[in-house]
Amino acid sequence: MAKSWTTKRRGDEKDFLRSLSKGKTVYVINTPQHAGKAHLWNHAQTWSAHTVTGKHPLIGGWQIGNNTSAETFFRWAGTVYDTPPAGIPHDSDPGPDCRDEGLYGIGRGQEFKGNLQDGEKEMRRLAIEAAQRKKADNKSGARKGWW
Repeated sequence: MAKSWTTKRRGDEKDFLRSLSKGKTVYVINTPQHAGKAHLWNHAQTWSAHTVTGKHPLIGGWQIGNNTSAETFFRWAGTVYDTPPAGIPHDSDPGPDCRDEGLYGIGRGQEFKGNLQDGEKEMRRLAIEAAQRKKADNKSGARKGWW
């Protein structure tokens, strides 16, 4: 059975800090509100691993990563696990395969049949539009900082 510590249970923070040792890896479930790529890949959740790197030289508390104290990490994460969660993709897992979707819908094993020159023309058009916008802004005095 996997051990988990949460900020909602009394005494879990102390228990979590006692269980740490140098090199121990703990796991966190990330939701889109925490950040990460979960919202990009349309995953409701992803998990990430964090390793205890040692103790702080002055304070003496455990550090996770290069400069995060274990206490701060625990309060940020909410729930921490000692084994990777099953059925949830890792942060670095690839997203869904979308070759069958989109404007050109290439498909698996198929060759791209679109015109690459269209992209080049669009980039040139956008560069000209940006230059015109910058010129107009400079002329009107708009978008200047208040300082």
